[in-house]
Amino acid sequence: MKNSIYRTGVCLVLALFLQSLAAFGQMPGTGVTSAMVKLFGDNAFTAQAEVRVMNSNHVVWLQMPSAFASADMKLRLDVDVKLIKSASIPAAMIGMAQQAGKDRVTSVIRPDKKATYIIYPNAKSYSTMPLSGTDAEIASQKLEKKELGKETIDKHPCVKNLATVKTARGAVLLQATTWNATDMNGFPIQIEMKENGFSTIMHFMNVNLVKPDPRLFDIPAGYADENAAAKKTAPASNNTPAGKKK
Repeated sequence: MKNSIYRTGVCLVLALFLQSLAAFGQMPGTGVTSAMVKLFGDNAFTAQAEVRVMNSNHVVWLQMPSAFASADMKLRLDVDVKLIKSASIPAAMIGMAQQAGKDRVTSVIRPDKKATYIIYPNAKSYSTMPLSGTDAEIASQKLEKKELGKETIDKHPCVKNLATVKTARGAVLLQATTWNATDMNGFPIQIEMKENGFSTIMHFMNVNLVKPDPRLFDIPAGYADENAAAKKTAPASNNTPAGKKK
């Protein structure tokens, strides 16, 4: 069964941001997949990226500058909510994120921990979302590439590929068009994904093929666990059997 890159029509990259907004009830919850890590091959890196999401009419629905880092099958995405351009996201929502200290969002996919960390540097807090069994089994996932042609992106000679990530049993997890730069160890300098009428293009810049500091993929010391705080404030359930008095 295909593990969709979108849930309720929202693209993978935006899903991380929307998940943070869902924490205070402004958007429905969305999910992410670790399969995207496979598109980068064996490359450990840091990079900036310009992410554009277009609707079925090829109109830009969202534009989002971001920063990526990856190593050892872990993936980090940093977004400054204030820099997102989209007529579909109300300014009031951005304002709420800023007031809550959640205008900067760091998302870290950790298949080794079977979790995704959503970190808010300005609020010095974080929350944890579990990865599904399929998402956590990244080591067994397989990347298949079919060459579509050769193109040049930002003066880098690239092989344009149809990239497909599958489970060990052959189920498709992710499919994307990638432009793999031959002078950058096959790094996908551009990735395009299409689903549910949306097209998402990630254009990478300032790529540094050096293994990033491992601490980038950890929760910073001293940050408050929002999951634990939510459990403390949740009303206690009444487990008293019917017909019995306390």
